[in-house]
Amino acid sequence: MVGLSLALVVAAIGTIMAFGSAEPVSDDRLRTVPDLPQVAGTALPTADAQPTVEPAATQTPPANQQAQVAGIGETITVEGLQNGVHVAVTVTRVIDNATPANQYTKPQTGHRFAAIEITLKNVGKAVYNDFPTHDGTLIDAEGQQYRSTYPDITEGVSFGGAVTIAQGDERKGVIVFEVPTSAKLAKLQYGPAFGAQKGEWALS
Repeated sequence: MVGLSLALVVAAIGTIMAFGSAEPVSDDRLRTVPDLPQVAGTALPTADAQPTVEPAATQTPPANQQAQVAGIGETITVEGLQNGVHVAVTVTRVIDNATPANQYTKPQTGHRFAAIEITLKNVGKAVYNDFPTHDGTLIDAEGQQYRSTYPDITEGVSFGGAVTIAQGDERKGVIVFEVPTSAKLAKLQYGPAFGAQKGEWALS
C-alpha cells in the first residue's frame, strides 16, 4: 500500500508540473489587466471600510470658450474662421423702437422694429469679407432670440449687404430686428458667420 500511495503522489506531481509549464493561451480578444499599484505603508481595505468620495473638481473652460460679455460702447475682438481675421466689434447704439424708412416695410401687427448700431474694425492681418446683417442675433429678456431682417429705418443706415474691410479700416451700420411689441431687449450676440467666436453685449 505504501508503494502504491507513493506512486500516486509522484504521478500527481508530474501532472501539476506539466500544466505549470504550458504556454499561455494566445487570443486577440484578451487584454492584459495591469497590476494595481502598491503604496508603501497603506493597508488594504477591509470589509468594514467605507469608500472615500472625492469632491468633483470644478473645471474652468478655456479662455476662448468663456462667454465674452460687454456693454454698450465697449469693444470685443472676435476671430474669423480664416487665419489672420480679427474684428473689433463695438455696439454703439440701441434703437429700441425704430421707424420704417418707407410705408412698404412695416412690422406685422403686434410687432416693432428694433435696431442695433455696431462698428466693425479690422484689427487682423487679412482682409475681412462678410455680411454683417447675417451675423447678429438679438435676445430678449425671456430668452427668445431673433434673426435680423432687412428694412431700412430712419434712425440709421444699414450695411447694405456685403462688406470688404481692409486692415485698419472700419465700417458702421445698423442691424434691424422685428420683435414683439412687448419684448424687452436684453442681449446681442455677434461674430463672423463662419468664425470661431461670438461676442455678447448687454443692451440694458
